[in-house]
Amino acid sequence: MREVRVSRRPERSNKKIRVNSSLDKAVHEKLDRLAMACGTTKTALAAYLVDLCLENENIINYVQDQYQDTSRFRIIPTKIEGRIKFVFTEKKNKD
Repeated sequence: MREVRVSRRPERSNKKIRVNSSLDKAVHEKLDRLAMACGTTKTALAAYLVDLCLENENIINYVQDQYQDTSRFRIIPTKIEGRIKFVFTEKKNKD
């Protein structure tokens, strides 16, 4: 019996993962106009804005504060070598 070898390509370290978002008409229009003014695509601008928000400790904490009653967990944003890393913790009860 003949052995068949299947080669696998290594996964790229910068591989992009698609995330689809439904925007209301007003937000879509703002994104569209800002992308046009910046000379980029809506998709590239949206990805940039998400990255910008996820690298900002104040925005991360603000968003978590908005959802504080709906989750047992919290992210503690920690800056390491100039980048924000997430430390995932479980909230303590206030009893």
